[in-house]
Amino acid sequence: MVTSARVAPGTRRFYLLLSLITLGGLAVRFLYAWRYKWDQGVWGDAFFYHYQANGLAEGEGFMRWIPAGEGQVKIEGASADHPPLFPLYLAAWSLVGLDTFRQHMVASILLGAATVFVVGLAGRTIAGDRVGLVAAGIAAVYANLWVHDALVMSETITILLVAVMVLLAYRFWRAPTLGNGAWLGLVSGLGALTRAEVVLYLPLAFVPLALLARSLDLRRRIRIIVVAGLTAGLVMAPWVLRNMTAFEHRLFLSGGAEITLASANCDITYYGELLGWWSPHCVQDALREDGLHVDQGGPGFPPGDASEQARYWREKAFGYIGDHTGRLPVVAMARLGRVWELYHPGQKVDFDMIEGRTRGAAQLALAQYYLLVGFAVAGVVVLRRNRIPLLPLLSLVAIVSLTVLIAFGNTRYRAPAEIAIVLLAAVGVDALVRRARGEPVVTTGGRPEEPGDEGPGGEEEQIGVGAGVRPGRLAGVVPDEPERIGPPSSG
Repeated sequence: MVTSARVAPGTRRFYLLLSLITLGGLAVRFLYAWRYKWDQGVWGDAFFYHYQANGLAEGEGFMRWIPAGEGQVKIEGASADHPPLFPLYLAAWSLVGLDTFRQHMVASILLGAATVFVVGLAGRTIAGDRVGLVAAGIAAVYANLWVHDALVMSETITILLVAVMVLLAYRFWRAPTLGNGAWLGLVSGLGALTRAEVVLYLPLAFVPLALLARSLDLRRRIRIIVVAGLTAGLVMAPWVLRNMTAFEHRLFLSGGAEITLASANCDITYYGELLGWWSPHCVQDALREDGLHVDQGGPGFPPGDASEQARYWREKAFGYIGDHTGRLPVVAMARLGRVWELYHPGQKVDFDMIEGRTRGAAQLALAQYYLLVGFAVAGVVVLRRNRIPLLPLLSLVAIVSLTVLIAFGNTRYRAPAEIAIVLLAAVGVDALVRRARGEPVVTTGGRPEEPGDEGPGGEEEQIGVGAGVRPGRLAGVVPDEPERIGPPSSG
């Protein structure tokens, strides 16, 4: 029985270095914002998030705010264009008087810095201290992570929650308990309240991971899956119920997907230079064809509430898709090629600038992406050889691919998968360092415990122990007299 515990010296060093790296990541984000984005205009999705947050703080509820000319804004009905969590986060700042766009930018930057810290924890859980620190270092400087923060875009909070989901997924793999599954369900539900497609993480990553937890009988595995799903559902339920009852027709997590479909399915995006991309002309031309108003500064809206507008755009999109099914394979390949930087990457730098990136940031992000992908491929090999599951990471690649096949090949739609790229690249870098030093190219991972290895606490107490990992390592403490632990079983 352990009567006392002390913080391991290695653990103190890890958290000290991780904190310093996190501060470095915060500095990178703030300097970019201060140097290049401090005086940017409030437009696009950032306009929506900023003004809706201030409206929430003033008790207006989830309303659609639109420009009214001469720097004025107005409300145009209830909104379900985007999931609610990011504006709610910004609204918390507005409630205490921090309601300017610059202050919301700082709030967003702090989320980005938190991502650096969580990525370090996830890397450590996957493959040890060095991988954790390398992953945090990459996250601190990787432009495809920090560029969203100064733009005040929901990708910032999505990336943070995805990093937490990956951390919890690997903790569940090492200790497949009901509590760990419930926590993952909770954070997955929160993630879906930032970007709807994130909810796919549960069926694509968590369910297979739970079903493969051989230390548990099948009934217990099913119970954990059900609890995780119910927890995620309970988190999303208030927003979904509001959307199902507040409008003429039912909406679920958001009504923004339909206009995205419409803007990505027309002649301009099926042929020519914008193949696989989107264009405002898609929706503007649809409105003109029906004799509806088109705003000079934007596409305009069809009549009706958010649900009726969503139905209008859905019919336009599916109508065009149905008339051009023969072109879909080409368009689908172009969308995938764009999001994974295989099709006209130089052109997409210009497209990224349309969404607010500076040219330098877009070019840096592209160069870093190509470098990291090479190391990430090596990381896949290393984890596979060490029998560490890849599903918590590769499922993010699948989610992004499914998203862009439906929508279009936008760089920021790749945001969830950037976490997988960073963590896998860190494993690859660690393998290169080990090889250069003549160390075995192995990780501190390994398989979780087999049945019968549970501690005296039963299901809630068990924890998988990999090669060279002492009990309590993942919690940051070691017993005063640690047990001698052998290598993981090969059975």
